[in-house]
Amino acid sequence: MRVSSNTIYQQSVFNLGNRQSELTKLQNQLSTGRRILTPADDPVSSARSLNLQQSTSLNEQYIKNTQYSNSALGLAEGNLQQATRIIQDIQELAIRAGTPAVTSSEKKMIDADIRGKYQELLGLANTTDGNGLYLFSGYKGDTKPFNELSYGNVRYDGDQGQRNVQISPSREIPVSDSGADLFVKIYDGNGTFTTSMNQSGGAKNLGTGVISPGTVVDPIKWADANNNERYRIDFRTIPDPLDATKTLTSYDIIDNDTTSATYNQSLIDSYDYTASGPRAVGVGYPRSYTAGGDIVFAQQTGEATPLYAGWDFGAKVAVSGVPKNGDSFTLEPSKYQDIFSTIGDFSAALNGYMNSELGGAEFQNRLNTLLSNMDNALSRVLTVQANMGARMNEASSVENTNGDLNVQFKATISKLTDLDYVSAISDFSLTQTYLEAARKSFSSVQGLSLFQFIN
Repeated sequence: MRVSSNTIYQQSVFNLGNRQSELTKLQNQLSTGRRILTPADDPVSSARSLNLQQSTSLNEQYIKNTQYSNSALGLAEGNLQQATRIIQDIQELAIRAGTPAVTSSEKKMIDADIRGKYQELLGLANTTDGNGLYLFSGYKGDTKPFNELSYGNVRYDGDQGQRNVQISPSREIPVSDSGADLFVKIYDGNGTFTTSMNQSGGAKNLGTGVISPGTVVDPIKWADANNNERYRIDFRTIPDPLDATKTLTSYDIIDNDTTSATYNQSLIDSYDYTASGPRAVGVGYPRSYTAGGDIVFAQQTGEATPLYAGWDFGAKVAVSGVPKNGDSFTLEPSKYQDIFSTIGDFSAALNGYMNSELGGAEFQNRLNTLLSNMDNALSRVLTVQANMGARMNEASSVENTNGDLNVQFKATISKLTDLDYVSAISDFSLTQTYLEAARKSFSSVQGLSLFQFIN
């Protein structure tokens, strides 16, 4: 086969160019530490690497979101810890105010302390985070949630929502709470019903009877279809037929729902006070009263003509002290009462205290209601606080998971794209040898010429 001098020259140049290109690529790989310099080097590994890099970037953003979530929740949880302390302080002051030895002037001093704690609690309810967003305004982060119209009368201007932050591809976590759920939507009384002195028509009790907040012993029985949850406990005193110097006190439980077909009828013996009028003078009510004893909302032994046969609503209250003839207490379904109104009611009770036996009984009845309402407020705050703690734990767990994923992603990317330095250095040395051999052979070959041989 005949090979021209031009062919030999071109082939040598081509080989030199290839070796120099290989050497340049190896040099770039060694200087960058990367095996894949362009997608053409390894299309499959390059595509997988790009996907993993995108996943890593997203994961890093989720980690930042999680850190923000923990920061916001930590600030809110710290505020609720302070709110818990304030509520507990108010409860302690209420118990102290109920001590008979505390005078009217001392009660007013307690009220001054209560007002300070009220303002502190209102400030906590209007706390903002580092971005100037209110913690307890729901979605309306830029709206001040609580605005005081007057002492004890606070308007909520936020909404019911929660601001969420994405902390993983499938999970959003709330970083704010509705102030309505925290400080406004709090049931009064025992959470099911509330008890109080009956002051309809401006009448006041004349005795020293004090009613307890009451207890629902069996919620299933309380849900009985006949239970309308609105009752009146009326008391009557009559002379003791066995001892003229003594009196007997008795009571009746009466339907007090004005919309009910059985309104003003006795649950105990079905007496109708609307149709028949008051019971005869000198006749006691169907149950005897024992100070401090339970008043059970259920049919008792010996009660032959109840309004509902075998009735049992699974609840009870207790009345202590000495009710007078005509004294009355009411039981009604619990309703929402915000914590600021409850504190305002406490102040009103402290300032309206009358230093007398009747005044003491009225104050104690109001104090019992207050303590129940404050217990409910404390339970609500603690529930939300516990929920925040659970969210913080979840966010920390997700952050750890995202961190582990990033480590795995980066390790996989490294395997796909990082350079094997030992192999690359060996290839670089070998390619240098090849290039040097190509240069020397080209130098020898380019001198080969037919004319030079003839000469």
